[in-house]
Amino acid sequence: MVTPPGPIAPLASPAVSEPASAPESETSLRAGFHNGLFFLRDGKDDFRLYPGLRGQVDSYNYFGKGVPDTTLKSTFFLRRVRPEFTGEVLGTFQFVLAGEFSGGQPPGVDNQNGKSTETLASAPGSAPTTSSGRYASAQTPSIKAAPTDMYLNIRGSNLFNVQVGQYDAPFTMENRTFDKYIPFMERSIAVRAFGVPTNKDIGAMVWGETDTKTVYYSVGIFNGDGQNTPNVDNRFDGYGRVFVHPFATSGGPLAGAQIGVSGHYGRRDKNYANYDYPSMTTQGNFKFWSSTFKGTDSGGNAAYLHVLPSGAQSAIAAELRIPYERFDLTSEFIWIHNETREAIEGYQSMNTERAGRITGYGYYAQLGFWAMGSRDINGLPGYEPLPHLDLYKPAKEATTALQLLVKWEQIAATYDSAARSGTVAKTNIDGDIKANVVSFGANYWATKHVRFSANYVMNMFPGSSATPEASQRAQAPGNTLPKGINEDARANAHDLHELLFRAGFAF
Repeated sequence: MVTPPGPIAPLASPAVSEPASAPESETSLRAGFHNGLFFLRDGKDDFRLYPGLRGQVDSYNYFGKGVPDTTLKSTFFLRRVRPEFTGEVLGTFQFVLAGEFSGGQPPGVDNQNGKSTETLASAPGSAPTTSSGRYASAQTPSIKAAPTDMYLNIRGSNLFNVQVGQYDAPFTMENRTFDKYIPFMERSIAVRAFGVPTNKDIGAMVWGETDTKTVYYSVGIFNGDGQNTPNVDNRFDGYGRVFVHPFATSGGPLAGAQIGVSGHYGRRDKNYANYDYPSMTTQGNFKFWSSTFKGTDSGGNAAYLHVLPSGAQSAIAAELRIPYERFDLTSEFIWIHNETREAIEGYQSMNTERAGRITGYGYYAQLGFWAMGSRDINGLPGYEPLPHLDLYKPAKEATTALQLLVKWEQIAATYDSAARSGTVAKTNIDGDIKANVVSFGANYWATKHVRFSANYVMNMFPGSSATPEASQRAQAPGNTLPKGINEDARANAHDLHELLFRAGFAF
């Protein structure tokens, strides 16, 4: 006869009062499904494994002046296919292992000559593999499995944890919200384009929260070069984030109000950091500003050029969330000052034509309304809680919810290619990068694990055109068309409308 294990020590951050005992039928379980987690555990409860799976099927649809003449076409595709394994060991260690088995985002349209592009490699120094013409990369899919999250957390207390591995970098509230729970289908343009374009990084951080949930902090050191990438220049980036719930102990309607700040600083060695500066995309993955372009070298000769990070990379951010009854107002502001250089394609490691910088700001303001069900069925934003199963807690009944959303976003940046050295070429991409975005969204949660989403996004690029001398360097799809196809769109297209749908599950 197997002796049932004793009481299970809670590992979750919030303090929870538990009954002195629980029915033997629950505490003696070795495997099953309880409160949203599949689990396996040993007889002494020293080891627990939580197998999981995340899947998302998306539909992207595009509209706007000149769009029918581009390679932006309506499509279904697999956005995410992620097996996930999480667990606990000896009540002190928690681990996460997840991998991506889909093609991710579909190929967008580059803003140079309207050619379809797809990045097939992300290692430092590797240039995007592109193809154009009738049989573009969209018709030659490449799916490569790669780890997304892999980390170990060592828990000392609610206030002190050490987390090591690859995970969402601790910068901005939205970047530290699981992508299966973010309100819209993708993160806001300010977070994607400015905050943490790579989303994840490899490193170590210390984090924790007071028992009253009044103050939360996280600070760490990371490679700074993005997902699945070792350090290329022996320099590291520092990230930090702290937020407070000033009314957490009041028990009133504003107990969940949150205000916080984030910071990021790092440096890139121009002799070793030979990968492209992140391009900027819409929620539907149209590339409205590309860090690779056809221009001229310092001698006036035509060449394909790459913008690369070089020198100081710094950013600060502020966050605010006010949940009140069935409403929640969320906003973040991000400012960046990133130094760059330009190099001729194929010679990134040995050539620098000029050295400059990208500076600017971005922000979003989002209002949500929970038309039915309980608010925050998907958890609180800005938290990425580690898995923990408490068999003493009664099983929760499955609930549904409907969330309606509206969001305004804006980015305003300036690229000065020769701000630090060299001269600006006539055919360059110097100038302003401006985008205004209005989005509407709806999420129906059939359960906490099954979600259906619909997003309408209107992207506006004021003053955009195909003219090389234009001061606005962000481009609408129509501006990217080759000469002779649709001259009206090349000169007057300023918008892109996106209608996006998702069916997803996460256990």
